[in-house]
Amino acid sequence: MKTRSGHPDLLRDIVTAEIVRAGGNGWSIGRDDFWCRVLPDGRPIPAQGWKLHLSATMLSAPVVLSCAARVLVEAECAFKFPIQLSEYWKLLEPHCARAQAGKFVTVYPRDDAESVRLAALLDEATHGLPGPVILSDRPYREGGIVYYRYGAFRGHRVLGNDGFYEVRLRTPDGGLLLDERRPTFSPPAFATCPFEAPPPRRSAGSVLLNDRFLVRTAVRHANRGGVYYAEDTKTGREVVIKEGRPHACADLRGVDAAGRIRAEHLRLRELAPSGVVPAVVDFFEQGGHAFLVEERLPGLTLQRWVDRHTGPLGETGFGLDAARVLPLVTRLLDLVRAVHDRDRRIGDLSPNNVMVLPDGELRLIDLEHAAAPGDVVLVGGTAGYLAPECADQAGRLAPAPEESADRYSLGALVYLLAVGAHLDPPVLARVAATAADNPTLALLRPLVEGLVAAEPERRWSLDACERFLAGLTPGDATPTGTSPAPRLLDRLVDDGIAHLIETMDASEGSPSPWPNVTDDIEADPCAISGGAPGILGVLTLALPAAPVEDAVAAVCRWLRRRLEDEDVWRPGLYFGRSGALWALHDAASAIGDAETAGFAARAALRLPADGPSPDVTHGLAGCGLAVLHLASRTGDPGLREHAVRIFDRLLGARAYLDGHPQWPTPESHDSGLAGTNHFGFAHGIAGIGTALLYASQALDRPDWMAAVDEIARTFAAYAEVDGDTAWWPTARDDPETARPRRPHWCSGSSGVGTFLVRHWAATGDPVSLVLSRKAAVAVHRTRRQSGPAACHGLPGDGEFLLDMAELTGEERYHRWALDLAGCLELTAVERTGRLLVPDNRGDIVPTYLGGTAGTLAFLLRLRHRHERMWLPGTPRLAAPDPGRR
Repeated sequence: MKTRSGHPDLLRDIVTAEIVRAGGNGWSIGRDDFWCRVLPDGRPIPAQGWKLHLSATMLSAPVVLSCAARVLVEAECAFKFPIQLSEYWKLLEPHCARAQAGKFVTVYPRDDAESVRLAALLDEATHGLPGPVILSDRPYREGGIVYYRYGAFRGHRVLGNDGFYEVRLRTPDGGLLLDERRPTFSPPAFATCPFEAPPPRRSAGSVLLNDRFLVRTAVRHANRGGVYYAEDTKTGREVVIKEGRPHACADLRGVDAAGRIRAEHLRLRELAPSGVVPAVVDFFEQGGHAFLVEERLPGLTLQRWVDRHTGPLGETGFGLDAARVLPLVTRLLDLVRAVHDRDRRIGDLSPNNVMVLPDGELRLIDLEHAAAPGDVVLVGGTAGYLAPECADQAGRLAPAPEESADRYSLGALVYLLAVGAHLDPPVLARVAATAADNPTLALLRPLVEGLVAAEPERRWSLDACERFLAGLTPGDATPTGTSPAPRLLDRLVDDGIAHLIETMDASEGSPSPWPNVTDDIEADPCAISGGAPGILGVLTLALPAAPVEDAVAAVCRWLRRRLEDEDVWRPGLYFGRSGALWALHDAASAIGDAETAGFAARAALRLPADGPSPDVTHGLAGCGLAVLHLASRTGDPGLREHAVRIFDRLLGARAYLDGHPQWPTPESHDSGLAGTNHFGFAHGIAGIGTALLYASQALDRPDWMAAVDEIARTFAAYAEVDGDTAWWPTARDDPETARPRRPHWCSGSSGVGTFLVRHWAATGDPVSLVLSRKAAVAVHRTRRQSGPAACHGLPGDGEFLLDMAELTGEERYHRWALDLAGCLELTAVERTGRLLVPDNRGDIVPTYLGGTAGTLAFLLRLRHRHERMWLPGTPRLAAPDPGRR
């Protein structure tokens, strides 16, 4: 929750006062963007042990800190707390990760005995003060706010298999174990608890609430409380139960999650006569928790309904047919009117808060933001559906929004129904551009623009909306014209390159030329995905401009130092270190640094030829591509032999399912990808097939092409062809992952198409050509639904269209790629005088897979038609196909 406090150092001043009271010497206070760390001089913090946490509400936090600081300063024990009270709200808000929620003060005792002693003193000092339950910890005393868990203090920092640094615990036998942050008390097996054992809990069986509701399934868990499906034992019917936890998410009024459930119950009762909300079955409080029981509605959320029904619209747009959309728009209008007629505001009218019943009728669910005029509310809701005046107030206490805010949300929902995508900024420009090639939006454009006006007083009334809809017929749906050609590509490229250079720090002591740490998760700076090599590769493309050459040389020096110092060689191309050697070799060669280029080639021999991960981004397929590239560039027979070993191992990991090849990642692999079995390029057989195709040609192994052909037949078998488009599931064992349809490089049509068009080029297989063309249509048709990230958005999709232009010789694919570039241009913003493309959250990030570098790679290739990055050139072509145009 945002605050307007005029005293941003309130919490630090509280601690400073306790230090002064105790003598004022021997302490240091350090701060970063979130935490303030208080350390006694000369007393190092242990690597791991039993740490303590104190919870608090927004109102109790200053008092809790004052009481705790007095105990901890007297004990000369290290601790930390949020740097500002407003920052602490991030650990209280409803969607905070449950394993982190409520941890206001963290204490680092020197040993087990001190942990027990301090827990007792802190519990005594804070007795009676309120705070939410900390789910990852065990309470020192039931009803208290002092908790304990075993975990890392400093820990042992290691580079994990997923391309991020992880804090691990040292086991008694010297091994390293991930310090997992779970929303349950789960200490490692080797940690002996020094605290008195609590009374045994009742065995976890079926939960019966209020002696009536038998909980069957948890729909979701959240910091504010869970949502459950249950059986009403009185009637035998299924119900939905919403829980509000005491003290959780408590704002500066003292209203907590339980209080919000009480308010939602009141709103449902008030709106019951309207018939647009679920029926209330019961409301009760148990153990301080509030429970709201509602009827379970059949049907789908509006978001899932849209995902299920969105598809190609003739030869133009992608979205929903007007004949299907208009009745729903009318029902949405009726739903909003029903609430406003009772002088209430919805507050969060969004696609997951509207149910579409089997008969097509609509219901509002999750009315936690609903309010009456004059109510003071914690402003919030779903991004993209909040009116601008509400988005500016999100997280603050303010009077309930006006009815016009719900009308803005209605306009965003109409856009979703027409296009199948959320309405991101710039709002009016996006509506106009999308209406150019989406017939349903072209029909509804005046309505959408009238509802999403930035000024509340200019938004259409519900009566005006009704009159407009009364005059429409689905047959009037025609696009307004063609998409305008992009005009600012040169500036986007030039400003993007300049921004990367201006924000770079490749000095000797720099931890990374472009640090990438989000939510305490530190990305490997030597990985293409989120580190320096991806950006270095793009800067190399922009040579020979003098500022660029200086930057390339500086990053080469930094990257070589880091690789030599760390000496860790994860295999993956994008999340491992093989991509770093590819980028370093090419960059050093481009600026004439033969010694550094030689280092990269020699280091490639240290990349593993074996490993559990088979894919391109993290595993052997990507490693093989990098070694293959370096072998080609250097002519080194040792690298060639190393590539053969890698691809032999990759082929040896092949298995079969339903007669088709698969390369699942083992369940036992120490990775977030353990157990995955994907189709896509990043983690699946599209990327593996592409790597094997290049290896077969470069290493003169025609026998390996048999596996490549098998993969092509797999894609033919699993293709979902819809008219002139083609789609594939994300995973082998879950066909539902095909919904919503994904057109992207990592898991979708452009990644599969990247393989298929190369398979056709190398073999002349007509089926692969047909499917790659349909994949290209899918990519182009869905451009209005796609975001700015290379891995799952426009740059990666555009690269595939450029592949199609290069390999088929058909210029239309280059024009389609320009259309995608125009979508990127539409999202560009000016920051510090530079025109840049932000990420999905509106931030400017430099990285390859998620930010500026990936966008630049696509735009540079669009401008100069060079080869695609991170693939070893153009495959050797088969004999000309008579059908090739």
